[in-house]
Amino acid sequence: MVLIYESDPLDDENARGKFYHVCRGRIEPAPLAVPQDDRPYECGQCGIDLETEDFLMALQKGSV
Repeated sequence: MVLIYESDPLDDENARGKFYHVCRGRIEPAPLAVPQDDRPYECGQCGIDLETEDFLMALQKGSV
């Protein structure tokens, strides 16, 4: 698992969750925004590239 999606506990149509990167077994405290198609998120510590598709999968599953 390298990406976690935590949904907002508010149950309305405007509620949104947040994405977090799991780097070397630790959840990074800063939430991530979904990257643009041509600019994936690159972690400087573990070297992983997270693309838009990874964020969409995490949204569907809760984590990737």
